[in-house]
Amino acid sequence: MDRKPNFLFLFSDQHRGDWMPYDPEIKKAQGVEELELQMPVIRGLMERGTAFSGAVSPAPVCAPARACLAAGKRYRSCRVFWNTANYDAALPSFYSRLHDAGYYVCGTGKFDLNKADLEWGDGYHKLLRDMGFDAATDSEGKMDTIWAAGLNHPGPYGRMLQEKGWLEAHKQDMLTRGNSDKPTPLPDELYADNWVGEKSKEMLAGLPADRPWFLQVNFSGPHDPWDVTQSMKDRVRDRVFPDAVDCSFAEANRGVRQNYAAMIENIDRLSGEIIEVLRQRGELENTVIVYAADHGEMMGDHGLYGKSKPGQGSIHIPMVISAPALGVRCGETNQSPVELQDLCNTFLDYAGVEHRNGLDSQSLRPILEGQSDRVRDLAVSELIVPRAGQSIFTFSVVTDGKWKLVLRSMGPKEQLFDLENDPFELSDLAPEHPDLIAAFKKVLGKRDGPRIPGMEQYGKSFMVTG
Repeated sequence: MDRKPNFLFLFSDQHRGDWMPYDPEIKKAQGVEELELQMPVIRGLMERGTAFSGAVSPAPVCAPARACLAAGKRYRSCRVFWNTANYDAALPSFYSRLHDAGYYVCGTGKFDLNKADLEWGDGYHKLLRDMGFDAATDSEGKMDTIWAAGLNHPGPYGRMLQEKGWLEAHKQDMLTRGNSDKPTPLPDELYADNWVGEKSKEMLAGLPADRPWFLQVNFSGPHDPWDVTQSMKDRVRDRVFPDAVDCSFAEANRGVRQNYAAMIENIDRLSGEIIEVLRQRGELENTVIVYAADHGEMMGDHGLYGKSKPGQGSIHIPMVISAPALGVRCGETNQSPVELQDLCNTFLDYAGVEHRNGLDSQSLRPILEGQSDRVRDLAVSELIVPRAGQSIFTFSVVTDGKWKLVLRSMGPKEQLFDLENDPFELSDLAPEHPDLIAAFKKVLGKRDGPRIPGMEQYGKSFMVTG
């Protein structure tokens, strides 16, 4: 092949890993055999590529997860411990390395690499420039749109709504909706992910023809709040999705689950439109297409919403890689443990950029091309959860895909779950397997949960944004 491959990275926010169009046996193993999602585009990528049903987020919160991905580092080394810190541009990223190797690096939507300052400039933040981006249409996440507008300093998406006369109505809706499943007053063309989709198609259509490129499309859904347009709501209104597990408000949660599905299916539709532009450019065969998410969503399981928790709904993510013309196996689902930041070395590997595999990031290419069925034995997810005026809560998760160990700084100190027989973590088997727990703890290099020096500063006051 004369030219290096391109990369189209479709990246959603808060898409839990079991809400995917897997084959029946995978869905049954994950406890969602009754889940029916209409995702023909992502399903098509799975049929023309490999899905990783055991993928986990290194840190189930937006900014830390995305920093880990950029740096190819696990949480303890990524330097972004919560949403209140920007990415450190002095830390090398796969973006800068692709740029240095001659790639045109660009992206659209919610990067969350400069989340802490609620500043996006003209839509191309200086941080992204310093990280090697040649072009970007950066924008806010869902609630960042509202916080920035509340400071009279709206970001790119908020400014667009303001110009169209919709910002105030959108702000009032988002501030008052809570967990409501009512439709947003916004028309379809002004809905955040639809706007990102249009910007992405425009950027893709204008990419240089004489350089390999990397384009990252950052959708803001299916992150809460559960805002969907009227047309999106109408498409799922009569559909029934599995109830949340171990949830006292399962009935009230059903409308929310409809909206969550509607957001996922809308992202699928938009992904199809973006891939069609790629096809029209004649570059489909020479492009690695990836779909993944930064973290999941509890979606009512165990009576919880959101991320930042060690539960499967929070840490388990989707991951699909499609490039049949480049040797990626088609129609495969790999169930071994992998981590989001493994995409870092995978991108570099296919770009022909020197990289070194290690615990932090492993290239998935051996799995994708059938040379191995796994690149790591265990996956790790960790987080420091700041709580104003209270002790810092931390957790570590270690999993081999079957067994999952959870260590906490508060509450039950250690729990062990058999995910093959108990995918929703209802039965703690820790007392029965002390040797397995001891072996898993060695991965963390300590006997107890995570204690990271210098984190005392994160215990006081936070504005948690999404």
